[in-house]
Amino acid sequence: MNLYQAIFATSAKQFPNNIALYVDASATKNNSVKGKKGQVKTFTYHAFFALSQQWANSIRYFNDASCPVAIYGGRQWQMYAGILAILASNNAYVPLNIKQPAKRNSKILSAINSQVLLVAANEDPSELLQHTKQPLVVLYLGTNTPNWCLNNKRHQYFNIDDAVSISSTDLRANTTATTTTNIASLTAYPYAYILFTSGSTGTPKGIAVSHKNIISHLHRLDKLLKITARDKVSQFFELSFDLSVHDMFSCWHKGAALYIIPNEQLICPMAFIKKHQLSVFSAVASALSFMDKMRLLKPQQLPSLRLSCFGGEKLLTSQALKWQKCAHNSRVINLYGPTECTITATYFELSDQQEITSASVPIGQALPGLTAILVKDNKEITTSNTLAELYLAGDQLVDGYYQDSKKTAQAFITLASPLAQSATRFYRTGDIVYYDQQKNIVFHGRNDQQFKVSGHRVEAAEIETAIVSFSNDITWCVVAAHVDHNGNTRIIAFIEYQQNLPPCSASSSAPSSSSASALDNYQHTLAALRKHCLQHLPTYMVPDEFNFQPLLPRNISGKVDIKALLSADHNKITTPKETL
Repeated sequence: MNLYQAIFATSAKQFPNNIALYVDASATKNNSVKGKKGQVKTFTYHAFFALSQQWANSIRYFNDASCPVAIYGGRQWQMYAGILAILASNNAYVPLNIKQPAKRNSKILSAINSQVLLVAANEDPSELLQHTKQPLVVLYLGTNTPNWCLNNKRHQYFNIDDAVSISSTDLRANTTATTTTNIASLTAYPYAYILFTSGSTGTPKGIAVSHKNIISHLHRLDKLLKITARDKVSQFFELSFDLSVHDMFSCWHKGAALYIIPNEQLICPMAFIKKHQLSVFSAVASALSFMDKMRLLKPQQLPSLRLSCFGGEKLLTSQALKWQKCAHNSRVINLYGPTECTITATYFELSDQQEITSASVPIGQALPGLTAILVKDNKEITTSNTLAELYLAGDQLVDGYYQDSKKTAQAFITLASPLAQSATRFYRTGDIVYYDQQKNIVFHGRNDQQFKVSGHRVEAAEIETAIVSFSNDITWCVVAAHVDHNGNTRIIAFIEYQQNLPPCSASSSAPSSSSASALDNYQHTLAALRKHCLQHLPTYMVPDEFNFQPLLPRNISGKVDIKALLSADHNKITTPKETL
């Protein structure tokens, strides 16, 4: 069944007058939710359904080869309507991240053999179009056709209103055609969306998620989250990040209202949650670190929230517990899952009955109907506290990587499992985990975050865990390896710290400051942290440098941007070599 048919169209029929999308464009800037200051735009399910149907006719008209359709924009309302229209036209949508280099996005367009590109209002894809060799039909979703449409004659350009008029006129002239989609007769194109992640060869790697994959996920997650038509649900994630699919369709599945958080409020969405009285909030785990640093996670600040979901990276226990008190009426759930297993595969819900002993909240147990096993040296692990790679199986596993059988064969394997009667197809996540005493799975790190020091194999995650446990003032930590010109490896820890320590590297001289107390505080903290590490780690694993920063940079997905940290010290630091 088609995702559009099963989820959005069904809710539009059942809840036509409910708000489907709410855009507060006041004081927005950059490439977030664009609009005039003070502008608020809302769409009911009925209105959004009608609009998506109109646009779907134009997409089908111009996309005669039924290729996946790319979208280019931020989180403007046109992108959400475009996604629904593409699905209604029985094609897969492919989000291009406008913050990525044009050459990379051009490679994606080539990989999917794109015929049609949807461009959001106020965006300028000129550089992308210059790099794109195959001719495209560019549908601009704004009101007035911009000047960049005149710069490249290789492609065809249409304002969306003109495109709707052209396709409707042609369809009326053809007596065998209809002007609207027969929703009931939609037969699903295999894929609902294709997301491209970084590839080891420099070519983006496509992950094609089928309608069956995502619909299975939504029905399974619905039993856990219990979203209702009365809920107000946040939209936090970039559309090129698969958790955005969780935001959109877990909301639209139940006839709830989707509220787009403006870009400038993503780092601290508490005011937005309060203003709009949101009841469901989802974000990357590190979103809590800034709010924690600003000491905003005070008890009973967000009474409207009844459900909080975090995912995308490890969720620090100390911050999760603070959020639980801050949103005191909310269930707090840690979600885990790679895109290859369709967004969410395991979960852990915080409760007063279960004490968390690990520095990060467990990723818990597999969702009902999915299988999660720990494997080391080709043997399944069942004991606690043994590090092993996490394998996942179930109907949420994608077919593989888009048009790349070699990478698919490396990541997806078939093996026997005592949890299944026959051989089972598993996805090797590359994530190193272990069971705690309650048989919950705890995330440890990536198996490509290893490096060698003096012949010893070192896990970056183990060092990070030790450092985070030093003080509640440490809101995040990332460890990297520095290999000098002689081949010697030094360990550097980048630490996000709440106290007013100046950004500096502990291997150099103490930071310059006119305040003797600031210097004393810095030296005392550094000495105490070194002592703490020596108590919890072998000597060869204690970082050579501690780099304190007031706020670690975030990437386009909201996660801590390791590449930016490494780039800042590119003359000294190299990334750990992959071990897969």
